[in-house]
Amino acid sequence: MTFLQLYRKKSTITLWGVIARICYRLIPRKPVPKYYILLMNTVYFAKHILLDSGEVLLNGAVAVCDGLITAVGPRGLVRRSSDERLVNLGDILLLPGFINMHTHLEETPIRSYLKEPGEEYTGWNSTKYSRMMELSPEQICGGIRLCAREMVSQGVTTVVDSTRTGISAQALAGEAIRAVIIREVANEGALDEGIAQARTWLDSDDAGGAFKYGAAPYALYSLTQQGHRKLIELGYDTKCLWSCHVAESAEEIQAFYDRSGDFYESQTRGYPWPTSGTRLHPVEYALAANLIPTRAILYHCNYTTGYDLGLLAAKRASVVICRRYNSVMEHKPLSVEIARNRGVRLCLGTEGMVAAGDTNLFDELFELKMKYPHISARELISWVTKNPAAALQASDKLGSLTPGKLADIIGVRFPYGERDNILEKLLISEPMVGFVMIGGEEIIVD
Repeated sequence: MTFLQLYRKKSTITLWGVIARICYRLIPRKPVPKYYILLMNTVYFAKHILLDSGEVLLNGAVAVCDGLITAVGPRGLVRRSSDERLVNLGDILLLPGFINMHTHLEETPIRSYLKEPGEEYTGWNSTKYSRMMELSPEQICGGIRLCAREMVSQGVTTVVDSTRTGISAQALAGEAIRAVIIREVANEGALDEGIAQARTWLDSDDAGGAFKYGAAPYALYSLTQQGHRKLIELGYDTKCLWSCHVAESAEEIQAFYDRSGDFYESQTRGYPWPTSGTRLHPVEYALAANLIPTRAILYHCNYTTGYDLGLLAAKRASVVICRRYNSVMEHKPLSVEIARNRGVRLCLGTEGMVAAGDTNLFDELFELKMKYPHISARELISWVTKNPAAALQASDKLGSLTPGKLADIIGVRFPYGERDNILEKLLISEPMVGFVMIGGEEIIVD
C-alpha cells in the first residue's frame, strides 16, 4: 500500500468516524451498527484495569476509537461527552489481549491423538505426521477455524502459527483473531517452495495489517547450513520473522552428539544429517555456524545450559515455553530460573492440540505459577503480553493498554477478596473471559 493510499484510507476513516458520531447522536435509542462502533469513540468502564506500568487501576476507563486505544485512566478523568458511546463492563479486570507465541494449528483435526505416558517420542511423532497426511485441506481448514475461535474465547487475540502446508493463512483470513503465520521448512526438498510462499505472503495487501509473516526452518537439523542461510537472508531482505525448534528433546541431543538412536534414523531416511565433523550441542553448532539470527524466536530450548542461554540472550533471542506440552512429551523442561538470570526474554505458547489437548494460556500460567510461586503474577502475565509483543517486533502496537496501541483488549471475571492481590488471585483461579476486543471490534461482550 502506497503512502497516498494510506493517507486516503486514514482520511476516509476519520470522515466516517465523524459521520458515525453524528448518526449515534441522532439515533441514540436504536441499536448501534457494528461499523459505527468501530469508528466512533467508545469509553469502557471497568472495576480493574492492568496498566502499562504493571499496576492495577481501580475503577478505571479505557477509550477506544478507530481501532486504537485513545485514553486509559481513572473513571472520572477519561474524557467523555454525549457524542461518545459509554459501556459499563462492571466488576471485570481488563488486560491486554494474550499472545500465544507457538501453535501448530493444522494439527487440530487430530487433537484426540495424545501421547500416552511412557510412549516413545519418536514413534509417536512419526505416527502423528502420518495421520496429518491423511487429512484433506477442508478438514484442516475447519480445524484451524475452530481452534482460532476457541482461543479467542479464552482471551487470545494474537496467535503465532507455524505451518508446513500454509493452509492456516487461508483458514484464518476470515477469523477475528490477529495472526502471525510462519512458513515452516521441514527439509531441503521443501525449501524453495517455502521461500516462494513466504514471499507471496509478504507481498500481499494484508501483510503488516491483521497478519504478519515469517519463514523459518522447523529445527536446526532440518536443513544444511546453506539452506539455513537462504532463510536467514530472506529475513534480512524482507524483515520477516524467523523462528526455530531448538534442543526440544533428549533424542535430538543424542542425534547431534552420537549420530545414533531412533530419532536420528527417522530423520536420515530421506535426507542426510546436516552436521558433520565435531559433535556439538545444537545451540553450540548453530552459533558456531552463525545460523541463529539476531532477535530470533526459539521454541522450547529444553536441553540447554546457562552458557547457551547467555549466548542466546546476547543475540536478543526470545525463548517460548510450552510447559504442558513438554510435560506430556516427558521432555526435561527449560531451566526457567537460569533463563531469567541470563536475561532471556521468555514467552508462552501451547504447541498444538495434540499436546495438552487445548490451547488455553491461562492453564499455562497456572502451571508456571504452581511451579514457581515466587515469580510474580505481574511478570508471568508479561510473558503472554509485553514479551511476545517485543519478540514479534510489535511493541509499538501490542502488549499493553497504552494510548496509540491497537485496541486488543480482554476482560476476565473471577472470585477474589478485598484484600487479595488481584493479579495473583487471577493466576490461581479459573477466570471467565467476559470481554474480547480485537482491533476495536467487540468479539465477546458479556
